[in-house]
Amino acid sequence: MHPAEKFAILKSMEHEILLSHLDDLARRTQKTGAAYSRFLTPAEAAAAAQTFQNRRDVTLLLDGGFEGAERQMAVFLQPDWGSFEREEAMTALRLTYRKQDALSHRDILGALMALGIKRELLGDIEAGNPGFLICTAQIAPYLLQNLDKAGRVGLKLTQIGFDELPARGIELEEWKDTVASLRLDAVAAAAFRLSRSEAVRAVETGLVQLNHEEVLSGVKAVRKGDLLSMRGKGRVHVVEAGGESRKGRIWVTFGKYV
Repeated sequence: MHPAEKFAILKSMEHEILLSHLDDLARRTQKTGAAYSRFLTPAEAAAAAQTFQNRRDVTLLLDGGFEGAERQMAVFLQPDWGSFEREEAMTALRLTYRKQDALSHRDILGALMALGIKRELLGDIEAGNPGFLICTAQIAPYLLQNLDKAGRVGLKLTQIGFDELPARGIELEEWKDTVASLRLDAVAAAAFRLSRSEAVRAVETGLVQLNHEEVLSGVKAVRKGDLLSMRGKGRVHVVEAGGESRKGRIWVTFGKYV
């Protein structure tokens, strides 16, 4: 069986398991009034919204602790009497460290993984100084007691209210390039400054995601508004796509958060 076929089967199974779990939560809501999931990836949250948004027996909310959160919980409410208190489900923690030190998102996530914390128990992580992380309320006391460093950098954690979370930057650094086509491998090569062969290998080995989903085929079309991410290279937005250069190539405007 081709690796792409195996990948498609695996993703389909994971999708069905997720929807089955969410359906169990929705059913539980009829007795408890409210139920909520672990933190979902953006792709999982989109699948939850598509599946449950039109159901009349439950109300679905997606909440990651603040507006624009990338990783969110699926919250099911009994429409007539269910209620949800964010603080009962999740906690916001402020991260601070010495000004002369530097930490990345990967550094902090690595420190959390080293403590045995599963990614599904964590929401968004901001590595600034001060930075923050969102986690389930159940693991917050453990993190406050044990997350005191990331690598060799000492950390101080403080529980804060969700209204104390810092505003997140939305400014994009933009640049333009041309591509032979809007295929994923061609656009990824330009976005991450790779050769075409390097981009093809990156896609086929699962290093590249399109709108938070792994796509193992480079022929997938990329459109304006899409988000490309590559392991070890970060994330790039497709701000504009279209218009031909003098050489018949396609102009693409990329953007990266700064």
